[in-house]
Amino acid sequence: MSLRSGARERHVGSKGYLEYLDQTLGFSRGTLHNLGLAAVRSKGKTKTKQGVKATYRGETERQVRTTSHHSVPVRKAIFLIEFKMTKAGKQVDRVVQVHLEE
Repeated sequence: MSLRSGARERHVGSKGYLEYLDQTLGFSRGTLHNLGLAAVRSKGKTKTKQGVKATYRGETERQVRTTSHHSVPVRKAIFLIEFKMTKAGKQVDRVVQVHLEE
């Protein structure tokens, strides 16, 4: 799934990508982000809403370099979003892995 050309001009983070998916699937802005946060808070439980499933898969931690040349650890929650979409007149199952900064 690709973002529209206008969105490619700037860096799109996980929240921006989820807003793009909201728009594509016809949800109000922030729906998938909130669904993902609910899945993260429940630690392993699957949250569903109107044919979309969000499942928490764990955490990852990595070092990010700051402007002062120091490294700061950043933790990101990983979750999967599963949904169906129509492509060329056929129903297609899609799974997207998203990292959310905590």
